[in-house]
Amino acid sequence: MTTEKKQHTMKMVFLGLLVLNVLFGVYVAFFKHDALRLETLKVWGSENMKLAVQLYQADSYKQQQKTTLEQILGSMNQSGDTAQKDATAPQADATTPVQGDTAKFAAIEKDGYILGNKNARITVIEYSDFLCPFCKRHYNAQTIENLIKKYPNDVNMVFRQMPLPQLHPTAPIGAQGAVCVGKLAGADKFYAYLEKAFAAPEFTEANVTDMAVSLGLNKASFATCLTSPETIATVNAQVQEGQGFGINGTPGNLVVDNQKGTSTLIAGAYPIETFVAEVNKILGK
Repeated sequence: MTTEKKQHTMKMVFLGLLVLNVLFGVYVAFFKHDALRLETLKVWGSENMKLAVQLYQADSYKQQQKTTLEQILGSMNQSGDTAQKDATAPQADATTPVQGDTAKFAAIEKDGYILGNKNARITVIEYSDFLCPFCKRHYNAQTIENLIKKYPNDVNMVFRQMPLPQLHPTAPIGAQGAVCVGKLAGADKFYAYLEKAFAAPEFTEANVTDMAVSLGLNKASFATCLTSPETIATVNAQVQEGQGFGINGTPGNLVVDNQKGTSTLIAGAYPIETFVAEVNKILGK
């Protein structure tokens, strides 16, 4: 009798586990279905979902995410002596030679807004996202501006737009604002706009327009420029330009030797000493 009860109990336990397993399988199937449906809704339809999948599988996107995650982890790991070292010493592995030519760099400098001596041998072309925390740190430290002060005859800079909307959805409108300020008011107002843009937590057409108006720009003219196809195309072209140099994260700084048409990429918010080392190498100091 005891044996029969044990066998019956074992059967009931087995059946119970089988039912739970089936129910769990059904739950997971429905959960996955709901999750896929939710993600599809987020990108506004199945056709866009296909494009999103292509984006996630693209090697350049994977590399961009890898760079961003490495920067975040690097920032999280900085503390105490490590942070102090980062702030005062050049990084031996920070620089990467980049393909380029004199004509291409000259075209960027002609198209952009130069800060510093226009005839300087060295130009730092910075690709940046106003909402990127590393870009904000880089700007607040005035790294490139202080580099220009240290080498007033030898170094200048050109700032380029590289908003990353997958990380900072409103960054493109801020970048479009910069393009319009430069187009409508020139280099001085352009660099004055950067100060306001890097201080902003996010962007809307309204607050970007307010920034421009506070700099003396005409509200109507700026508003027309801000969302024009030409302005959007300009921002996209600068993003592609940076990616063509192998820049997948921000800030990306090209240190260009205008005399030789060569350049070195300093990818990240490195301290001024890293840039000084590269400038001295070019100048033969």
